[in-house]
Amino acid sequence: MTRLRRGSALILVLIMTLSLAALASSAIYLTGSSGMLSRYHDKERDLGFALESALELGKSRLQRDTALVLYDTGYKQLLVDQPVYTAAGALVTGLTVNVYGGYTGDTSGIYVPYITLLATVSDASGLRLARRLDLQSQSFSRYTLFANDFPSGASIGSGETFGGRVHANNRFIATSSGSPSPVFLDTVSAAGTISGTAQWSDTVSATGGATAIPYPTASGAYWGASSLTSYFYNVADAGGLRESVSSASRGRVEFLTIDVNNNGMIDSTEGFFRYFRLNAATDTTQLAVYFSGSPVSTSNSVLLNHCGAHYTISGRREFFPVVMHKVSWVRSRIQSSTYPTVTAAQATTMSVLDRTAIMTILQQPTARCYPQGSPYLVNTERYTTGALCVQRYFEYVTMYSWGSSPACGVSQHYGGQDTTFTRYSFRCTLDLGYTDGRCTAEPTYEGIWDVYSGTSLVPTLPSSVRQDVERPHLYPLNKVYNPDSRGVVYLNSSMFVHGRVRGNVTLYVNGVAKLMDDLTYDADPADTTNLCRSFFGLIAKDSIAVLDNVINRPRIYNTPTTTAGNVLMMGGDGQFTFHGVAMALGGSVNAANPGGATLTVPNSTCPLGSSLTASGGCMQIVGGIVDKTFANPYTSTTGSGMRALRELDPCQQTNRRPPYFPLARTRVRALTTFDVDARQLKSASLIRAYFTRLRGNRAAP
Repeated sequence: MTRLRRGSALILVLIMTLSLAALASSAIYLTGSSGMLSRYHDKERDLGFALESALELGKSRLQRDTALVLYDTGYKQLLVDQPVYTAAGALVTGLTVNVYGGYTGDTSGIYVPYITLLATVSDASGLRLARRLDLQSQSFSRYTLFANDFPSGASIGSGETFGGRVHANNRFIATSSGSPSPVFLDTVSAAGTISGTAQWSDTVSATGGATAIPYPTASGAYWGASSLTSYFYNVADAGGLRESVSSASRGRVEFLTIDVNNNGMIDSTEGFFRYFRLNAATDTTQLAVYFSGSPVSTSNSVLLNHCGAHYTISGRREFFPVVMHKVSWVRSRIQSSTYPTVTAAQATTMSVLDRTAIMTILQQPTARCYPQGSPYLVNTERYTTGALCVQRYFEYVTMYSWGSSPACGVSQHYGGQDTTFTRYSFRCTLDLGYTDGRCTAEPTYEGIWDVYSGTSLVPTLPSSVRQDVERPHLYPLNKVYNPDSRGVVYLNSSMFVHGRVRGNVTLYVNGVAKLMDDLTYDADPADTTNLCRSFFGLIAKDSIAVLDNVINRPRIYNTPTTTAGNVLMMGGDGQFTFHGVAMALGGSVNAANPGGATLTVPNSTCPLGSSLTASGGCMQIVGGIVDKTFANPYTSTTGSGMRALRELDPCQQTNRRPPYFPLARTRVRALTTFDVDARQLKSASLIRAYFTRLRGNRAAP
């Protein structure tokens, strides 16, 4: 008998119904999740698009708006609640972006910093995402030649070679005549036209039309409200490396190196400078080592007291000024020289001090001249009485040149060396009626080496290296000996400058920088083994001039001038050499008296051995020149002024710069992009703190 199964159909229907309901619910849920995910990705895409657009807008403004000034501390807001538009120009509803910019990545001033753009995007619910873009910035120190104004009547001379980047803010003109044509090994750009004949490095160099790069001024805003002058004053003041002089051109700054630890090498810590202050009653003739004449008078005091020759005696080079060759003990001493050798007859000839004697001295291979205050002038700037062989001041009881007093023994008979430092400079006229070195009257006070007033940690100097009496007058440039130094030196007026630099240094001259002798590194910067061993920047409020003095340019010592050796340059190497980057904010880097055409015989040529002659030979620049107005250091390509001989310092092609050397308002390439936690950027104080962390702990002045 068949049994009826009551209710089974109902159960089956219920199961099927519940199953279909579950499937429907799952479908609804999955559809809803998919929609939410899709909307989420759409939103994320919109936010990402907004950030990328904001960063590109910020980068575009940096590239095009060269008047835009970013700050060394804090940040600058470039976009404020900017709406976002699609590529088709449609508004992206509900989104706004902000972009902030600032320099980051360097607190020491010796590296070219990054420019960081920070973009944020917000919607109705607040800040949603943030992203950062780092760009490489640029310093004026990278240029082999930069000219804010390239005059229409100027041109680059034939035979010149430019190893690095060149830019002009208007036109640029290569040579219009002469051979060989100048050679450019890197890109030449100009905001106007490029013309003339040259060997260009690429097609860009023949087109022109580049963006002008704003040229800094001494008084204009540099970092925020600070002018360039006040900025460098404050940086230098922090380390006690500034000098304030009430009247212009009343002193000279000499850079020098000293082997403080006596290890036989010049370490990065062993760079210094010292400052010689001229007496207010004294003119600058002796300080600048200047005289003229056709020929110069044999009684000229600068010739007699500042020029002379080195002699190698017992393994040491000793310098004796011309006038000291009259003194009997000097005449005997130089006969023991191993280089140059001097016979008794030659010593006698030199002692007469007539024109023949002077020419014999100045034609020595070691002859040269030194400025007032030089340790090499110990015999003519340090004096003793007849009773004591110690330096005397303001006391006249028959005065003698150093080493010549009857009280001085043989151990005090020596010439000027780098160790014979004398704080006070005096001047007397040696009585040429005698051979014992006595003065005709009481010496007059001429100048003094200043004492460094900052905190110096320079230890006692080894006696085999320097006199310890010199130590108080050394201005330390490195942090090891000057903890507050930032590598910047500030001079409050026009100044004479020369010497040997070691380390990273920027010198700011609030006036005209007058280069009276070579200004070089302690090692050749063009040798790549010395890459960035030193990097020097010279910035002048006005111009930078290579002086037309007896060190840098020839003078006539005898006639006829066509006879070899009668016209001489008394600088030691026959040319002027500068290592570093020189920047003239108000003028040009140039040779004083570019039209001067006194020529040595044989003529000085530049490059050496070429047919291109110049009065002062080469003005060799290993580094760069940055001019407000370009000017040639000669007026004729044959015979006048000096000829520029340019060489690239490999350090210019790195991310280094002389300390705090001005940055050019041009940004070259994007480096990296990072997403940033938006919670760090919800207020102005948080944004400022973020830039501070990127920059480092120490802010600029």
